[in-house]
Amino acid sequence: MTAINRQRGVAIITALLIVAIATTISISISTRLQLDVRRTGNVIAGDQAYLYTLAAESWSMRILKQDRKDSEIDHLGEDWAIELPPLPVEGGYIQGRLTDLQSCFNINSLLDTGTDTGTDTGTGTNTSLARTRFERLLTNLKIDKAGAQAIIDWIDSDLQTTIPDGAEDVHYMNLAQPYRTANTPLQSISELRLIKGFEDPVVYATVLPHVCAFGVNTPININTATTEVLRSLADDLTDSDIEQIIEQRNETAFNNIGEFTSSSNLKEKIGSTEGLSVDTEYFMLQTESTIGQVRVLGYSIIHRSIDGNTTVIARSQGVI
Repeated sequence: MTAINRQRGVAIITALLIVAIATTISISISTRLQLDVRRTGNVIAGDQAYLYTLAAESWSMRILKQDRKDSEIDHLGEDWAIELPPLPVEGGYIQGRLTDLQSCFNINSLLDTGTDTGTDTGTGTNTSLARTRFERLLTNLKIDKAGAQAIIDWIDSDLQTTIPDGAEDVHYMNLAQPYRTANTPLQSISELRLIKGFEDPVVYATVLPHVCAFGVNTPININTATTEVLRSLADDLTDSDIEQIIEQRNETAFNNIGEFTSSSNLKEKIGSTEGLSVDTEYFMLQTESTIGQVRVLGYSIIHRSIDGNTTVIARSQGVI
């Protein structure tokens, strides 16, 4: 082979290498560009979905404000309780629903925050009665009622373990993945999964429909309360009692607690009606916005005052 032929061979190999490198770089740039375009599109879609969530909040607050003008009680037959069907919007659709946050047991009611952290307890029930009802709720759901003590230790401000079933830092710091107690009221019901006795997904899923968590001690609205929350009001409430309560409130909502206790002679069974009401101040707006390939879930807590003024006091969202 002559020197010229060898040089030609080297030149061909060099040219092939250059082409291969250029192709690799081109593919890499193209792939990165496609990812950047998709990422940018997702960000824009997410922002658009967030704006639709804000619009849903405004709509919900108008509904709740009008509802207060129309009635002083709250029940599941009112306009606010109707689930919003999927509505077409530019690029996708949005749907949502309002739920009564006083239809469930507020976990933070287990602690008198007025004495523990210096904040107002609101118009809810005393902690002893709240604890009795919550333990009864857990028992009815076939969950160990000792979880109530663990929750109290999680939200109180000290590090002293409640005997015999509480849990403070000593317990949680010895876990495989250690963490400390919050020592403050729950900011989200999802925190419950961190608390001793509720780590099991099955236990959490069982109790979730009947509990909630937000800052103040609130009464339970008997016009909207879940079946299990109603059952937790007394030890000897029968299935017949619960069915009659549900049937009666579906036909005509209770206008006051007296009407509620007079049905099926509930006053003797329930005893104290403290912490019960027929109206609601706190609502949860759940929205689902789908824009293109992006699906965004939104959660907004809306407070409605006695005079009907509404305010969003908490908001969160997640992209699926």
